[in-house]
This record gives sequence, C-alpha cells and structure tokens, in this order.
Amino acid sequence: MEELQTIIDQLIDYLMPELTPYEASMYLYLLRNSVFKNHSAEIRVGKRTIAAGFGKGSRGEITSYAHVTEILGHLEQKQCIKIGDTNREGTLYTINLPSEIPLAMEKMSNVHPEPSGDDYFINADKRREIFERDRWICQYCGDQVKQDNATLDHFIPQSKGGDNGKDNLRTCCLMCNSVKSGKTLEDASPLILKSIRERKTRAGN
Repeated sequence: MEELQTIIDQLIDYLMPELTPYEASMYLYLLRNSVFKNHSAEIRVGKRTIAAGFGKGSRGEITSYAHVTEILGHLEQKQCIKIGDTNREGTLYTINLPSEIPLAMEKMSNVHPEPSGDDYFINADKRREIFERDRWICQYCGDQVKQDNATLDHFIPQSKGGDNGKDNLRTCCLMCNSVKSGKTLEDASPLILKSIRERKTRAGN
C-alpha cells in the first residue's frame, strides 16, 4: 500500500481537479471506508448506506438512490472505481488509487522533476560556460555572437518542462531567440529559416 501522504498529495494535485464536486465527495467517501479504514481496495456496501453516509446535498437533503447510482457510474467511467457483483450485503466496489487512474496518471507523467545540479541559466559564470562550450556561435543560424548579443535558449521550452541544466541550453543570437521564443525547435524551424533568409537578403543589399 502506498504511503498515506503520497496518496493524499496525488489525490489533491492530480485527481480532484478532474472530478466534479459530487464525484470527488463520493470517491473520498469510498476511499475513506476502504483503503484508509480497512487497508483494502475493496468495499461491499449498499447504495442506501452510501446515500446515508455520503452527506446532504445543497438543499440539505440526503442524496437520493438514483443520484448515488449516477455518481458511481461516472466514477466507473473515469476508472476511479470498478463496480462488481451485488448480493444482500451490498455491491462490491474496487477503489483505484490516484496512481492507478488514467486521468491522474496522465497529469503525473507530465510533471518534470526539479533539475538536479547547478542552474546554468541564472548563474553568470555558468552562462559563460555554455557560450564557451558552443564557441560563441548561435546554434540555430550559425552566426558568431558577442557578449552584448549572446543569449541562452531553452532547447526544450520551460513551458514544456525544460530545465536550466546545461544540456538543455543553447547559445543563441537575439534574433533567433526572439523567433524561437517558447516554441519547440520543430515548430520554430520554419520561422528561423525564414528569418535567416531575410537577414541574408538584407546583408546582400
């Protein structure tokens, strides 16, 4: 069983935003009475019992049997739970943890860890290391750069998880950097090539 704090963190950060308030409340009710209470992912309970323990709606009324059925169906569609067989003791529900639910798993997979090591973007001495590594040449257009027009570009944009490590930084001239901006190289390549052609045309005039 995953550590309680990990489950709570994943629940709050990745799963809750994907659920409606009613779905989130129902999931929490089932989670509390299964994993948290009995250390088991399964719980057998009747819908009327769920309705009584689930809480009251916005008008202070106990949630109806039909509404409970609807919410449970939504949770199963989102693969938060699996609805099993029903007997006199109630229906068997298997509760998936956030790390097992596709909606949350997708969001977790897009989270990039904080870079380990030095920050080569902020530290002036580390920035110079990148420039010297690249021989003060723009890695996109091939022009020589100087101290006053040399910049560093994030090869993988920060908006897409790129860090400030030296392997993700490239020496770049001001023009190419402004063109590439927060784009990936794939998206920016046509614009960079167009910019290079225009600069060469102007230089030839």
